[in-house]
Amino acid sequence: MLETKRSPLKDKPLRLPGQSVAEEREDLLENAVLQPMMLAAFMILIALLDWWRDLMQLKPNPVISTIAAVVALGYAASRIYRSRMRLRNLRQALDGERAVGQYLERLREAGYHVFHDVVGTGFNIDHVLIGPAGVYTIETKTWSKPVKGGARVVFDGAELKVGGFEPDRSPVVQAKAQAGWMKSMLLESTGRRFDSSGDCFSRLVRGKRDGQL
Repeated sequence: MLETKRSPLKDKPLRLPGQSVAEEREDLLENAVLQPMMLAAFMILIALLDWWRDLMQLKPNPVISTIAAVVALGYAASRIYRSRMRLRNLRQALDGERAVGQYLERLREAGYHVFHDVVGTGFNIDHVLIGPAGVYTIETKTWSKPVKGGARVVFDGAELKVGGFEPDRSPVVQAKAQAGWMKSMLLESTGRRFDSSGDCFSRLVRGKRDGQL
């Protein structure tokens, strides 16, 4: 059927801080938690119905449906248990991106344009700043820290370590790749060249290299 109406908006609304993380978390909740739970609930309902028929001497054998319900319940419990850590990490990542986004919003008063969750091809840039000092791409990482004490973040100009360990995915590599992509996109759309050497990123981290998370 052909569409007879269309949206009055010419462009899509700007994305929110952490929107990609929120969407991934919602998909995980639906696929790894809600669907298995619904399957288990359905099989339990069938088993209860068969037991009711058995008690009412209506002859159906509830053993098979009970076995199926137990299997479905075990499957659901397994999926939920395996997804628990991922869901917690996504929740933490979402909170981190929103916190950074709220902080960056203050820079609008200094003449900056602030964009969140800029989607590229197969990846996203958490935040982009465009203002008097230039164009900045910002990668947000929200790592857990010990219950007691802190986790020292150290950047030596090439590698970043948290609590003495290198993250599984280097935020330095990600930040430089995102800056390169943004540089190419701006060149294509505006015809202007922007530096993407990562010097600003290095100076920013060096300024806080001995700080505590």
